[in-house]
Amino acid sequence: MPPRARLRLAASAALERQLEFAGSDAVRRMALRTERAAREVRRDATFSEAWLMETVTGIRSRDADASDTLVGAAVAMDLAALAMRFSSRVPMRPSEWPGGAVTLAEAARQLGVSPRSLQRWRREGLACIRVATPRGTRSGLSGEALAWCRERLLGHVKARRRDPARRERLAQAVLREAAGGGSLHAVARRAASVSGASVATARRAVAAAERRGSIDRLGRRASIGPARRHALWRAWRRGVPLEALAAALGRDPATALRAVRRERRDRLRALRLEARPLPTFGRSDAEATLLAPRAVRQDLAVDPWPVLAAAFLHRFRVQPGHDRPQRSDAQRLVALRFLLWKAAAEARTLRGSDPGPAVDRVETSLRWAARLRLALVERAMPGAIDRVRAMRGGRLQGLPPASMRRAMVAAAQAACRAVDHAMEHELAMERPRLAALAALEVERLLAGAGWLRPGTAGREVEVELPASLRDRCVPWAGAVPLRDDLAASALAFRHAGAALLVRRMGWDGRAPSSPAQAAEAQGLDPRMAARRTAEAFRALRGVVGRQA
Repeated sequence: MPPRARLRLAASAALERQLEFAGSDAVRRMALRTERAAREVRRDATFSEAWLMETVTGIRSRDADASDTLVGAAVAMDLAALAMRFSSRVPMRPSEWPGGAVTLAEAARQLGVSPRSLQRWRREGLACIRVATPRGTRSGLSGEALAWCRERLLGHVKARRRDPARRERLAQAVLREAAGGGSLHAVARRAASVSGASVATARRAVAAAERRGSIDRLGRRASIGPARRHALWRAWRRGVPLEALAAALGRDPATALRAVRRERRDRLRALRLEARPLPTFGRSDAEATLLAPRAVRQDLAVDPWPVLAAAFLHRFRVQPGHDRPQRSDAQRLVALRFLLWKAAAEARTLRGSDPGPAVDRVETSLRWAARLRLALVERAMPGAIDRVRAMRGGRLQGLPPASMRRAMVAAAQAACRAVDHAMEHELAMERPRLAALAALEVERLLAGAGWLRPGTAGREVEVELPASLRDRCVPWAGAVPLRDDLAASALAFRHAGAALLVRRMGWDGRAPSSPAQAAEAQGLDPRMAARRTAEAFRALRGVVGRQA
């Protein structure tokens, strides 16, 4: 039996829970609907939760106009999973399925593939079902699904297959190259070059020859473990040249780069980026429209926050009209939500040992989202600090150092909560009041705080706040650092790659660019741009280190 496929969409999981006590006849009807609909869904289209409910149950939702947008690829996989789950609850005889039904083993035999391949095709919308046979309940395919496989999927498999003569050439090349010695990968590369096959196919041929005993077992390099990948990633973040990383690893620079990219991929996939999509996110012009306003692309947060409490209070002091709602806040909230949704969707697609430039695109979206989030937090911060001052009943400079730190950390936390609340619940408002929301969050956080009363005064001394207070406002800052401590020096730095670095990190207050976009803007080859950017970063770190 194929493994129980998980449901990727919250809407699908909620729908299954609602149908937990449905009758047998209703479950049979829903199994037939979902099995057919899984093949008909276009993976590049978007659908609503109301469409999903109507497709599965046949009942139109009352909230059809207010339902969220779902991506077609995820809908297809969830419909296939629901078909398996419904047919498992009430298995049907082959005659009850359209076009009959066959077991999974029989379907694989007729198609000339393995049952494992059929299970993988569920990603394309193939719905496996449970069929009641004389020998018990078995996994299988309906007759319509079998015909669909022959028409839509089997042609791609046949196109990838090699003819017997080519297989024989590859086998002979493997025998010859293995006699020359070397590791498994080295032999596979040489055999692939001689026979015209891919390196992956040649590796499988070498492994098969080892199992048959045609050649001796070849040596294999030890894989790069998580601890070493983490160390490489940290050194790469500090600006250590790739050649030095490769020398320390004992591999070539390409291997070191793949290890760094894999660590970046794992860290991005581990992030919990929770942003529910709006209906407009599924439009083809959503990115060009939602990210176009000037407030979204310019005047973003760049300056580091002061570390000393007096300077921090002066920076976020209450100014006339600080709580006045602005349209730019709503534009930034929508753009922030879109970028987080887009980054989360792209991060889920990062697979393989070398995810390549896709990692750069995800990190660029998160870096842009961080700029927007910090700009919104800075808009809400005066309201939070003003409410702390009101709860104190006087000046904050007289607080003991520990109490002052707690108060400023609470203000920053309240500003972050206000942004989260506005992003999730107040997008319908044309101009959200971030300062007022932050003030309410401060009251929740500091309700009953005895250390904030006027009687808890201390000497007026210079209080140093946590240096990481700004980074705490961006949950993904550990995986995608902004390094705004280098921004001022980078803008005045005379280096060939300084402009590329500024564009990539968004240190000029504008939207960050991916490495490919920065290289195109400067008219450079991407590899040349990457090398100049790395050199500029190392030189900049050296300049800032000497100044410190």
